[in-house]
Amino acid sequence: MKHLITFALLMGIVGISQAQDGIRNKKGILVTPEAGEFSVGIDALPFLRFAGSLFNDGSTPPSNDFTAGNPLTITGRYMKTADLAYRGKLRLGFGTSKSEVLVPRIGSTNPNETVSDETKVTSSNIAIGAGLQKWRGKSRVRGYYGAEAMIGVSTLDSNFTYGNPLGAENQVVRKKSNKQGSAFSFQVRGLAGVEYFFAAKVSLSAEFGWGPTFQSVGRGELQEERWNGTSAEAIVTNTGKSSNFRFDNDNAAGAINLNVYF
Repeated sequence: MKHLITFALLMGIVGISQAQDGIRNKKGILVTPEAGEFSVGIDALPFLRFAGSLFNDGSTPPSNDFTAGNPLTITGRYMKTADLAYRGKLRLGFGTSKSEVLVPRIGSTNPNETVSDETKVTSSNIAIGAGLQKWRGKSRVRGYYGAEAMIGVSTLDSNFTYGNPLGAENQVVRKKSNKQGSAFSFQVRGLAGVEYFFAAKVSLSAEFGWGPTFQSVGRGELQEERWNGTSAEAIVTNTGKSSNFRFDNDNAAGAINLNVYF
């Protein structure tokens, strides 16, 4: 009887220690993160879409979906304890695009002679955030909740060049550049999600957020040109600024993050 009691106590101690150590796989390797570890995460949906596009009928070329409008966002965590982490987020989006339109050359006797009108657009989207995250659950599937704040800055500039110069035969008003004011945003969000550890220290997670967001756009500048009868002259117009405030959910379409702990 004394041996049975001792064995039961030992098994209880082992069970408690395993629960505190986290979840281990069949090889005894710890699957879930532990205190002192870091993680790096990225949005997995573009990669999943890219993998799926490799098996289409070929009508749509493969795309990873990372663009200036949908830039790569990197998330990171530092595990303060096994179920509490400091989290950070960094978003860096830069893009340049060019487009060309062929138009008839003014004054040419050859109806097939053309010149090129070009548009160049440059953009940037930078954001940084920080917050806290806490997990609940003792299995490979764990729920989590927390809060974070984010600050972002973005720009958008367009420049236009034309193959036909202004003159007596080409008296039009046309854009030369359109520089939008810098956009600033500030967001505070509560968040909740689910994380599944499908391999040791590797997981997929999905989350939604809710909270207030403030956005403002500064004054911009529109530059045009026109023919004044003797030469081309510039027309510069300042565009107005704007702002908006909303209190709503974000990430309504959902997102899947791939996270690696080390």
